[in-house]
Parts: sequence; structure tokens; C-alpha cells
Amino acid sequence: MNQWDDPENDTSTVVLTSKNLYEVLGVSKDATESQIKRAYHKLAMLHHPDKRASNPTGSDESFKEIGYAYKVLSDADKRAIYDMGGAEALEEQEGMANINLDQLLLNILMWEAGQKMLFLFGLLILMLEAVVVPILGSLRLDSVISWSWFAITAPLWIPMCLVVPLLVFAPIGVYVQYNSAKNDPQLIMQARATCMGCLATTVFLGCIASSGAMLFGKLDGMAASWSYQQAMIPLYVFEGVLLLTYVGVPLRAAAEGLLWKGLRVAFLVLVAMRLDGANVWWMAVLSPLVAWVLCSLGMVLLDVHQHHVLKAKSTSKDVTMEEEASRYAPFLYALRGVVLVGAGVSVGLLCLRLGLQCDITFLQCVVPAGVSIGAGFGMVCWGLLCFRPLGLDGAAEYEQCDSASESYGTFQGTATMDSDCP
Repeated sequence: MNQWDDPENDTSTVVLTSKNLYEVLGVSKDATESQIKRAYHKLAMLHHPDKRASNPTGSDESFKEIGYAYKVLSDADKRAIYDMGGAEALEEQEGMANINLDQLLLNILMWEAGQKMLFLFGLLILMLEAVVVPILGSLRLDSVISWSWFAITAPLWIPMCLVVPLLVFAPIGVYVQYNSAKNDPQLIMQARATCMGCLATTVFLGCIASSGAMLFGKLDGMAASWSYQQAMIPLYVFEGVLLLTYVGVPLRAAAEGLLWKGLRVAFLVLVAMRLDGANVWWMAVLSPLVAWVLCSLGMVLLDVHQHHVLKAKSTSKDVTMEEEASRYAPFLYALRGVVLVGAGVSVGLLCLRLGLQCDITFLQCVVPAGVSIGAGFGMVCWGLLCFRPLGLDGAAEYEQCDSASESYGTFQGTATMDSDCP
């Protein structure tokens, strides 16, 4: 069996057609699954390359359109997205669904040295914020320093203030982009996506700033008119707005997203209740963090299993882009594992400190997480500066790449060293 016989095994580029997919198969919009399957098999036999002699009007393009229409309409999630927003919504959803950490790493590995250094600089800033703020906060809780909470969280406020001018001038750029698009649907979609991104960023920063100002003002004793639960309301509103992003998303992806969202909201609610004086055990307050660590580790193990399954199936000479990207998946598993182990140790120490009143300082609680974040940053630097993809000599948009001579499924320790590696 090959790609002509089974559209599910077709690893070629997604067929984008302006035709109505129901009309391509010759079925009505309320057709059942069995009717769609019968229509597909009938048309596939008629347009199959081996049957061209009896059907001179058939072509590879028409056969691929038939296969693509069946692939979409036979999948309940994709069909629902197509019925709701048409081919444009389906194309956008499939594009987002095809983005994963493996492919992002593959694209980043193919950047030039200057782009990599700029990326690492931005990552360094984020890493310092993720390490410095918890350390300062733990020192404040341990009564080692007496800074205000606004001063302790200054590393978070500074970049937020720097983003504000960009958001102020963003509408001008979106207006110019939209006018230059004219009747090009792709450019119009990009302009709309840019507009929605700017709007979402503005709402996100506004909610973070509002909750932060109310929360830190309360902690510093500057305002006693509101409770900690009220200070969290802007964050709850933003989490509620984000629920709209799960409309039309496949069930599994939506379930995973809702799981992380539920754990975040539960943790914020329990922390606010405890700070407001509610009789809630600290172990219960920290339980969402424990669940997050365990679920994240479970996801890593699931990804490892799926990677080995993909590796076992990779027997063809031509390796797809997904398989080439997955070649570097073990590096990402190790990176995620290092960060999660450090976070898990810190959460465990917090449980001992707050829940069981053990003689542990807050600084000791956050050190494992800080060390793991620093180790993760070191791994990223090593991976970006000293390795580049094997089997690819061009842009990441290549659909096929011949890498039959290389062993599949491992991060190549003997990879060609990048010429720009120091």
C-alpha cells in the first residue's frame, strides 16, 4: 500500500483547494461517515493513477483533492472545524497543530549565528527573571531583606514597560499591513493575526499589571480595601477569555490545555484563599503544583514512547520533515526533564516547609528550580552553538529530506560542528 491507496499515510504537503470538500466527494453536508467513505472509495477507484487509461480526465491533482477531502471529512474534529470556518479555519488550525517543540528546535538550529545569539540573549533575560525574582522573594520571606514587593518584582515590571511603546505603535503597522494586502487572502489573514496578537498581548499585560499592582500593594500594606481574591480577578478574567481559543480545537489538544488552565486557576484561587485567612491546609494549596509536575513528567514519558514508535516506523529512504525534526527530540526530553526535576524538588521542599513546618528556608526551596533553569539554559546554549541539523542543507520548509545514511531517532553527538561555534 502506498500514498495513492491510503490518504492517512500520505506525508506530502497538505492539499489546499478552494473547492467545497463536500462537492469534491459529491455528498451532502449532512452525509454520514459511511456515505463519505463509500463516495471516497468510488471516486478514488475512478481517479487512481492505475485507472487512468479508462479515465483520461483524471489527474494527480484531482486524486489528491479527493484524498484530502476524505481525510478532513472522515475526521470528526477536522470536519467540525471545516463546517464552522471553512478551509481558512482548517488551514490555520492545521498549521498551528503541526508546530511542535521538535520542529521549532529544528528551525532554530538552522538559524545564522547572529540570530542564534540574539535568541540566546532574549532567553538569558527570561532566565534571569525566572531565577532572580524567586530568589529575592524567598529572601524577603526569610526576613533577610526588607525590600518592598514592588522592588523585588522590578525585573518583571521593566520589560512590561518596554513593551508598551511597541503596543502603542502596533495599530499603525497593522493598518499599513492590511492596506498593502489588498485582495490577497494570505496577507489579510496575516494582518488579522497580527491585530489579534497585539490585542491579546495588551489584554494579557493589562491583567498582569492590574493583578500585580493590587497584590503587591496589599502585601506592602499600601492598600487594605481589597482582598487577595479580588486582586486575582483580572487574572481570572484573562483565563476566562483564553477559553475562546479552544473553540474548534481537537478534543485531545483542548483537554490538555484545559488541564493546565484548571491547575493554574486552582492554584491562584487556593493561594488567595489562604492569604485571606481561610483555613486551608498548605498541602492542599500546593496540590495543583504537585499535579502539574507529575502531569508534565507523564507527558514527557508519553512523548518518549511516541518518539520510539515513530522511530520504529521510519524505514523508508525519504524522511519526512516531522521525522527529521524528531531526530532531535531526545535533546528536548532531556531539557524538559532537567527543568521539571528541579521544579519538582522545589515544590516538594515547599510542601515540607509550609505543610509540615520543617526547618527549611524559602531560599533552600527555590535553589533546585534555579539550578535546573540555569542547567537548562546551558544545554540550550550548547545545542544551538555546537550543533546543526543533519540531512538538511536548506530552509525548514523542505517537505522531504534524504537522510537514509544517518541513524534515526538520536541526538547526534558526532554532528557536524557549526562553523560559527566558538
